[in-house]
Amino acid sequence: MLVLVQGLALHPYADYSSLAIGKAGIRNLAYSLNQELASKGIYVGTLTIKGFVEEGTYVSPANIAETFYHMFENRKDVEVTFEEK
Repeated sequence: MLVLVQGLALHPYADYSSLAIGKAGIRNLAYSLNQELASKGIYVGTLTIKGFVEEGTYVSPANIAETFYHMFENRKDVEVTFEEK
């Protein structure tokens, strides 16, 4: 399973275009691998983090880890977007 800080893949920003292109490519790879491997029982998913990871906020390492583990257990969603609520 891929974990990426890739909000730029969803909402590109011109000043970070070189970074956004890479994030979009990795996101596309996760979707493609999921399509190919799901029938073989292999789970591929991506956790898209829209924000800055910072202790004491919603986008904290502990909250992200919990979401990541939930994805691992369920193995259903190709992409989960993690952002401040």
